[in-house]
Amino acid sequence: MEKKLNEIYGKIAGTLNETIPEDWDKVIMYGEVLEGASETFFNYYPTGSNKSVYSHDIPHLFDISEDEYNQLWLRLINYLEELHDIFIQNEQEPWTNLTFILESNGTFKIDYDYTDLSDADDVERHMIWNYKYLGIIPQKERYKKIVEEYIKSLG
Repeated sequence: MEKKLNEIYGKIAGTLNETIPEDWDKVIMYGEVLEGASETFFNYYPTGSNKSVYSHDIPHLFDISEDEYNQLWLRLINYLEELHDIFIQNEQEPWTNLTFILESNGTFKIDYDYTDLSDADDVERHMIWNYKYLGIIPQKERYKKIVEEYIKSLG
């Protein structure tokens, strides 16, 4: 199992690197695999910058076609689904979402999460993840309230 996991981690890292059109210091990717639906997005920090770039903005910010970007995005989705399947095949508790943190030197860390997301709101999850991993507090009042409620729930 460990060998298969490491192989997929390497494929994810390679695809992230291929997707980002400039030098970077750190990538933080969210991935989710649920019954019948998968999602992924990431933020990366360009070399020397403390301001992150959101993955789905790449085609708009750089000379990259939507098709090319979507092919890479689908490759990430496929790797996440493969990773999820390895857990199931090896009788491990299947995770619902993960955060993959990759440094430019190749070191990485993965936070697996097993929270039941069946009733969760996509926007709410995204706002909380942005706060938890990127330190971003939304500007819009309704989104800010989501993050404030999350912070209160931490005690």
